[in-house]
Amino acid sequence: MKKTIAALLALVMALSLTACSKNETKKLVGTWQYAMDLTQVMNEEMAESYELEELDSAAAFCVYMDFTVAEDGAYTLGVDMDATGESLTGYYQALTPVLAELVYAAGEEQGMSREEYDEALEAMGMTLEEYLSTIFSAVDMGELLTLLLGSDAGTESAGWCKAVDGQLFMAETADELDAAGYVAYTLNSDGTMSWTDDDGQLSGQLTAQEQELIAFPMVWTKVPSIDKDNHA
Repeated sequence: MKKTIAALLALVMALSLTACSKNETKKLVGTWQYAMDLTQVMNEEMAESYELEELDSAAAFCVYMDFTVAEDGAYTLGVDMDATGESLTGYYQALTPVLAELVYAAGEEQGMSREEYDEALEAMGMTLEEYLSTIFSAVDMGELLTLLLGSDAGTESAGWCKAVDGQLFMAETADELDAAGYVAYTLNSDGTMSWTDDDGQLSGQLTAQEQELIAFPMVWTKVPSIDKDNHA
């Protein structure tokens, strides 16, 4: 559907080359996380599934991407399945009252009152909320991400990077860094990192649909490292 992660990886590999000076890669060492807000996309998918004109709820859903940089400049980029799973659970929980009303309404169209619907579920040993929870828990995370993001959603990219004068170069091998493309970045005073697209080079690599998912500036939050000695 939308090969967002593949596009993100491609755009940082296909941009123009600039001059290099002071290497600041060590300032990026650690794991950075970007929250891609897919609430609207998810709502549209759910509305289509339930044949609604639109879905109005307070539910929110984000896909979390992790960008990890090692001391030697090696990096990995991919979806944080645990954080994304927690976000999906929260989305479903917030959406449960809305979907419960839809289920009741569908039952009433078939001549079954809410009380009768509850009684039927009670005979099965569950409430409507528990019934919906069972449906949600059966959703395969990998299949959902493929639906929302495309066939490369579960793929983790690995390579080498170098940060120089506000430009983050990425390549498959360390030897290719001097001729690699770059993404503009800024380390903010609040500890976050922003990837920007002032000249349109990044968004120019994306389709119109992908531009709806990737909003610039992309703000990455540093994930605190765990002190193993103090958390044994």
